[in-house]
Amino acid sequence: MRILFSLAFISLLSLNFVFAQQDTVKIMAYNLLNYRNYNTTFCTNSNNNVADKEGYLATIVADQDPDILVCNEIGADFINAIRLTQNALNVNGVSHWAQANYSVTSGSSLTNMLFFNTTKFGLLSQTVIDKDTNNINLVRLIDVYRLYYKEVNNPGVNDTVFFTVLAAHLKAGNTATDRTERSKATTAIMTYLDQNNVSGNVFIAGDFNVYSGAEPAFQDLISYPTNPTVRFFDPINTIGNWNNNSNFSFAHTQSVRSSSNGCASGGGMDDRFDFILVSDEVLNNVERVQYIPLSYKALGQDGMRFNGSINFPINNTVSSAVADALYNMSDHLPVVASFNISPSNVVSVAEYNAASVYTVNNPIRDLMMIQKESGNFKNAEFQIVDINGRIIYNQRLFNTSINRINVANFKRGTYVLRLFEDGYLVKNEKLIMI
Repeated sequence: MRILFSLAFISLLSLNFVFAQQDTVKIMAYNLLNYRNYNTTFCTNSNNNVADKEGYLATIVADQDPDILVCNEIGADFINAIRLTQNALNVNGVSHWAQANYSVTSGSSLTNMLFFNTTKFGLLSQTVIDKDTNNINLVRLIDVYRLYYKEVNNPGVNDTVFFTVLAAHLKAGNTATDRTERSKATTAIMTYLDQNNVSGNVFIAGDFNVYSGAEPAFQDLISYPTNPTVRFFDPINTIGNWNNNSNFSFAHTQSVRSSSNGCASGGGMDDRFDFILVSDEVLNNVERVQYIPLSYKALGQDGMRFNGSINFPINNTVSSAVADALYNMSDHLPVVASFNISPSNVVSVAEYNAASVYTVNNPIRDLMMIQKESGNFKNAEFQIVDINGRIIYNQRLFNTSINRINVANFKRGTYVLRLFEDGYLVKNEKLIMI
């Protein structure tokens, strides 16, 4: 009877392991165009009415139902984020939204803010990057938020998933000085991440105001020269000269209208200013979070809007109510992307087989050693995955306690090791080949 019970328990555990459900979270980044900013002469209560904007945002958020909302261009007063929560987010029966703590650059009339779904996330910590690498104040500070995911059976902060989200609103304009100021900010961001060993599920979102992927500010983010392992990736891998280039119509986020109303910029859709970039751990599901392919989009962008408006002619990617809300809310489109969160038992395989510990030498030069510290491998294999999620090498392991694999011919850089035993993913680790 005891043996039968044990077998039944293992079977149930195996079923739970295989069929545990993933959760999905959505991030939205949105420039709100001078929301409650009363320090401007061109955005007024007539062409940028606060009550109207709150209604438009409520329509957009209800349509997309994000879990994390990163906003730029909120008027620099702590009460404004509270008003946004009360009047645009926690409305129509919704009550799960909360905002992060208020921060603003001294002398600035605008600030960022992060809002989050409290049924899924808690705010663990928050800081700012406000100086460049020469200790001079940035034009606008960068907010750094640390969130923890509330698992169904583990609502606290122990053994769960963490998100590091940076909110950035870089200097606008296309002069050499503007580009330099943007680069100062992004260099400060990457230096902060490097020096503080920030890794894992890292996201940077906001209005970057860059005109080309070749611009130094954007290159800082995707190809940081000081430490190549610290970098961000564009989930849709759409990097080029975006400005006024119809080849990138499907990615343009500004401007939603052909002509200005005095507050919102005109000129139609011809720039990709707004982004959500992610770390390689997110692309490769290293720490239980993975980008869902094809989920990244500029809301309402159908690729047919070059130099035109978002709501005319008829937009078939969103409802007419949402298209009109996008037109009237801001001169930017919000960017959204979704991510799967794997349940803890998918990666906590040690709980399934507590006696097994798997190690790999890391970083690796020429020889990779994969070891099982309790007995020999059985029905085991491994994969090496590149930063774009492609499996570039896979091999079965010998039934010994240690396997040695020659990786001298691999290009130096960052990869992911996926180790399977008896059909279970028992190790998912970032590899650095030096």
